[in-house]
Amino acid sequence: MMYEKITGYLDTFSKGAADPEIKEKISSFVSDFSQSGFMNPNAMEIVGEKGWVDRGALKNATPTMSAEDACACLSCFVQQEYFLEGIILDLISNGLLIGILQRLKELDG
Repeated sequence: MMYEKITGYLDTFSKGAADPEIKEKISSFVSDFSQSGFMNPNAMEIVGEKGWVDRGALKNATPTMSAEDACACLSCFVQQEYFLEGIILDLISNGLLIGILQRLKELDG
């Protein structure tokens, strides 16, 4: 299970913003993903080329994403979080991050 450490956040993130330790868990996720070897420096370009520029397009693409594409999306989210704290919390709240992590877990299983 290649992505186990990353997809291990699914249970935590499924609780959403109601979790009093959500900010610490997001920080851990960002750190773990950044150090995982799955961070893609070209993620923004990949996501842009795929046309996943809004949440609707991302949600529609999630069920058929490859592991590489899922990691590109996660890389974008992590990169954005560095510049605009709160992005990942928003992506948890609207279910987008959870969907991508579920897809990655499915591919890993």
